[in-house]
Parts: sequence; C-alpha cells; structure tokens
Amino acid sequence: MARGNKQQRVGSGAQGWGGRLDVAAMALLLALLVWAPLPLGSNRPWSWSLLAVATALALLLWALGAALGTGTRPRAVWPVALAAATTLPVWGWAWLQTLPVASFPWLSPHPLWAEAQAAGIEGAVPMVGLDAAAGRDALMRLITYGAVFWLAWRLGADAERARRLLVTILGTIVACAGYGLFVHLAGWETIGWLPKTAYVGDVTGTFVNRNSFATYANLGVVIAVALLAEPFLGARGLADVRRIAVEIVEQVVSRRWLLVAALAMLAMASLQSHSRGGLLSLGLTLVLLLFILFLAMRPRAMTALGVAGAGLLAGWGLLAVSGGITLERLGQIDSNYDLSDAGRLTYWQISLDMVRERPWQGYGYGSFEAAFAQHRDERFGDRVDKAHDTYVEHLVELGVPATVLLYLGPLVLFGYCLRGVFTRRRERVFALVAVGATLLVGLHALVDFSLQIPAVAVTFAALLGLGVAQATPAPKRPPQPGASLRD
Repeated sequence: MARGNKQQRVGSGAQGWGGRLDVAAMALLLALLVWAPLPLGSNRPWSWSLLAVATALALLLWALGAALGTGTRPRAVWPVALAAATTLPVWGWAWLQTLPVASFPWLSPHPLWAEAQAAGIEGAVPMVGLDAAAGRDALMRLITYGAVFWLAWRLGADAERARRLLVTILGTIVACAGYGLFVHLAGWETIGWLPKTAYVGDVTGTFVNRNSFATYANLGVVIAVALLAEPFLGARGLADVRRIAVEIVEQVVSRRWLLVAALAMLAMASLQSHSRGGLLSLGLTLVLLLFILFLAMRPRAMTALGVAGAGLLAGWGLLAVSGGITLERLGQIDSNYDLSDAGRLTYWQISLDMVRERPWQGYGYGSFEAAFAQHRDERFGDRVDKAHDTYVEHLVELGVPATVLLYLGPLVLFGYCLRGVFTRRRERVFALVAVGATLLVGLHALVDFSLQIPAVAVTFAALLGLGVAQATPAPKRPPQPGASLRD
C-alpha cells in the first residue's frame, strides 16, 4: 500500500513539473509573438536570431513537458504529418545547397564557382548555392516558422489556450496599428527613435516597409472580422441570422464595441499605409471569406445579398475616408509594369529567365540577391534583394521541385482548415481565421515579400497552427449508461 502511494506521488510530481513546463512554453510563445513586430518586424540579423533562440527554447520547454505526459493531445495528426513529409526534404535541400559539392558527385555547382577558381580567388569552394551564410540564415528563419506552427498546433489543441493566443495576436496587431496611426497623425516620421528613411507619409507602424505593415495589419482585420462573424457560424436560415444580428447589435453597445473599434483602427491603419497590394489582397480575401461564411451558414440568397451589400457600403465608407492616396496609386499601377524601367515586371522577367537556366537545383536558398546581381543590367541602379513575388523568388533559390514541395504542405493545411469550417460544430472561428490568413498572405505574396518578414511569418504560422489544431471535429462520446434516448 505504501509503495503504491509512493508511485502515485512520483507520478503526480512528474505531472506537476510537466504542467509547469507546458505553461512556460505557452508564456514564451505569447511573448515572442508580442515581441516579433517591435524591432522593425524582426527583420534584422540580431532580431531574427533572437526570435529563433526564443522559439527553440519554447519548443524545448514544450518537449520536456510532453515527455512527462502533460498537455492536450492533438487530433489533427495526418495533415501535419503530410505537411512535414513535404517540408523536411526542402529544409534538407536548402542545407545541402550551402555545402561543398565535392562530396556529392550527383550535384553540379553553380558555374560562377568555376570562374572564381580559374581567376585564382582564394577560398572559392564550389557549391550549388551562391551565398552559404545567407542560405543558413534563411533556413534558420524557415525552421523558426515551422517551430512556431508546431507550438501553436500543440498548445492550441486546448480551446481556452487557443482563444488566449488568438486574442493576444489581435491585441498586438492593434497596438502596432494604433502606434502607427498616432505617429502618423502627430507628424513624426519615425519608427521608435529611428528617423524614417523610406515611405515618409505612410503608416508603417513598427515596420520599415509599408507593404509588410499592411499585411500585418490586415491579419488583424481578418481576425477581427472572423470574431465578429463567429456567432453567424451557427446560423441556420434567415430567422437565425436575424436573431443573431439583433444580438450582435445589442452587444456592440455593451461588449463588442471594443472589437468594432479595433477593426476600424486596423482598417484605417492599413489604408493609410497606401499599400496597393495590401488593399487588393485584403479586399479579395474578405470577399472570399464572406463567401465561405455564407456557405457555412447555408443562407438564402436574399440574406447573402443583404449582408454583402452592407459590407460593401462599409468598405466604401472607409475608402472614402482613408483610401484616397491608395486609390490614386492604383491609378498609377502601370508604371510598375514597364519593361523599360526597374519595376516589378522587370524583376519577374529576369527572375523567370534565371529559373529557366537552373530549374532543378536553383541558386541557393537565401541567395536571390547574389544571383540577381549576375543578371542585372543598366536598368537597375540599386541593389535588388527581393523579387517582389515570394513564389518566383523561391523558384530562383530552391528550384522548381523543392518550391513545389515547400508550398504543398501549407496547401494541405489550408485545405484541412477549410474543411474544418464546414465540419466543426464549435470553435470554428479558428479554422476560419486560418483560412482567411492563408488567403491574405498568399495573395499579397504574388506582388510583394511580406511573408518573408519574420514578424509576419511567425504570426501567420501561429494562426495556421491554431486553425489546424481546432479544425478537427471532437470525437463523438458514447452514450452514458442509463441516459435518456432524448438526450
């Protein structure tokens, strides 16, 4: 008897320590998501390195807690396993691109290394990639994003924790947007104590680039819209929609006014960034998100048209107040697609030519700047370190097969979350947010590089992890003995 009591005390002690480690991992994840946008979007070597270290520590704490048998077990295993099966080979390939090819006879080095050796340049070691240091930095960031997804997926399996994470992310984005608007309205062209060197007159919050800030603020818009629309996910028919709409209007005065105010601030900050890509990607995302929401509610046609009309009127009002400059920039969109100038179309044209030269092996992950420098011409006066299309940039760096594998994983997870919007009965808002966030960053990545900014990437990874964690319907409980058939 005493021996049994002793074993029980040891087991409860392990559970206690495991619980503390789990709580510590959760706290550290919350802290790094709050910290990420502060140091210029964590887009500096010291800040993204700090982000990687904090993420690794949080992952270690979670792993120790999981080893002691604590935490909620995830239900969505197969989509994460499939995404990992497509992502891990890409990580391995990106690392391989930074190694000497002497030990890998089946790899062909970039021709530039042969020219460097012929010229007698010391230290020229043939590799697949052009910049080993940049490749390792980029891979470290990519692994960090994967680790944040994993933490959000495992810790977000508990609905209460998932809600805490979602609210924290929204609060952080709102604070960043509020700071950006305050500085802008005060006429201070600064980011913290640093004077702005670009995008003067635009709201950028704690980011340098207005497009990256627009994507970050728009993620907040997606969260706020999903939370406001959450009650409608349970609607079935026009009567339910009317009842829920009346309840929401009443709650706006008592409880939901803060969420409405946050949405208005986020939308205004996004519009005042004057980002055309941000405006277009957000507009299309909201249209698709509302369409998905309507399908989930199974509404009548007149109801759908009425809600869509109200949304369009509200959007037009925000555009009239805050979107004038952005609309003017949309009218000048042709200037960015002139082949005689260094615009986006020129970047894409040269980048796609580079892909055709090395479609299988690429130029090395993180080596776009070094690769583009070999193909630039007189149209480009400054350094070019981004393709202004994340997909094209990855095609240049990783090659076609690895890029397809890289995006296949998130596509599987997106589909799983989309399925969750229609199959779950409760907590569907997390799957809806993940779907909206994926659409948003995926669309904006077509014309900009916001998804390559660490603060945006870790926030998106966390939202996707929460969506996957909560996208699986809860298992049906067997009826209890003696329970009424009516129950």
